[in-house]
Amino acid sequence: MAMAARPWYKDLSGQHWRAFWAAWIGYALDGFDFVLITYVLTNIADEFHLDLVTASTLISASFITRWLGGAVVGSIADRIGRKNAMIAGIWLYALGTFLCGFAWNYWSLFAFRLIVGLGMAGEYSASSLYVLESWPKHVRNKASGFLISGYNVGSLVVAFIYPFITAHFGWRVLFYIGIVPVILTLYMRKNLPEHTEWQQTSTEKAGGISFFKLFSPRILPVFIAITLFIFAAFLYSWPVQSLLPTYLKSIGYDATGVSQVMFAANFGTLLGCIFAGFLGDRVGTRRAYIYSLLISLVLILPFFIIGKANIWLLGLLIFVLLFVSQGIAGLHPKFMSMYFAPEVRGSGVGVAYNLGSLGGAIAPIWGAFFANLMGLGTALAVLMFFWTFVVVALVVFDVPGRLLQRTAGIRSYEVQNTTPEGTVEPSQV
Repeated sequence: MAMAARPWYKDLSGQHWRAFWAAWIGYALDGFDFVLITYVLTNIADEFHLDLVTASTLISASFITRWLGGAVVGSIADRIGRKNAMIAGIWLYALGTFLCGFAWNYWSLFAFRLIVGLGMAGEYSASSLYVLESWPKHVRNKASGFLISGYNVGSLVVAFIYPFITAHFGWRVLFYIGIVPVILTLYMRKNLPEHTEWQQTSTEKAGGISFFKLFSPRILPVFIAITLFIFAAFLYSWPVQSLLPTYLKSIGYDATGVSQVMFAANFGTLLGCIFAGFLGDRVGTRRAYIYSLLISLVLILPFFIIGKANIWLLGLLIFVLLFVSQGIAGLHPKFMSMYFAPEVRGSGVGVAYNLGSLGGAIAPIWGAFFANLMGLGTALAVLMFFWTFVVVALVVFDVPGRLLQRTAGIRSYEVQNTTPEGTVEPSQV
């Protein structure tokens, strides 16, 4: 009789979980700080006498510096360690958010939002690599999915506390709360070791700044492919993320209805990130993307056809749609890390992700443009379908892996997984 499979969590020590929860809380607070401004934008516009278009540029400000944050903090991660880079990223976004509460005009607030972008970009790559490189290889998809769920939790927390805080204390207090993550860094510095793949290879790394190594002939093609992958992923996800409330209002839902559907959407994304981790470890990272996104293609059209006919059915459809389409983003850190060697992984993941995230800045503009031609619902459906198909194609044909094979002679930097029993089996990347 075959022995029962060893539960995955039995392979994780207390140190693994301490590393995870420290990074997860950092991600949750990152999500809290980043989306905060979207809730108080009208308050800011009123106080500083801004029109809505000008006020909206305060959201885009953090995107402007994300690539730089990925380059600087990512290079720190490759040079002096993931833990130190993670702490630096948290300090930057927490300080930037705190300073937003003291803004005296539009330009001061814009400048402080640039600091937020620097920090959150660097924290994304450093935290994800710290956990991924600390956990055993056969559960790293779970680590990735679980970790990204923290961002969604932070976003939900803002939604819950925003009405009370602004009604009783004003919008600035929400930004003052943003300094709280600094407390977490005190724990990190004292209690978390640098027991990662980075530490194992740090003595072998050549000098130099890892960001500039991305432009070497061996790495550049893979870097471009990963950047395009993330760019396409943002272009299929952000039209819906940014314009879904507007679409719901356009088909006749009031504020309560919009809130209910948006809760279903956000909750679906949260659970989807967690499920993606299990699916990725079960069938392989690439297969998890393919299965999830193919299912999402089937659900896009029904969601936009149903309209206002039934809010419960609409909520169920958006829950399932974002469960598979947005939840799979929980595997982005794992997917990207497979194609960069440890000595450039911090800057590679950080810069590729944050350059690709510019798709998130373009997506709402494209959505609004095409809405003038074909209606908002149709525009969102077309953009989501097309760019989802592009992502599926990039994964099916393993474009980054093929380029890596051509330049480095391997398809992935995770070509083998060690099982709990100690044997070695091919990785289902």
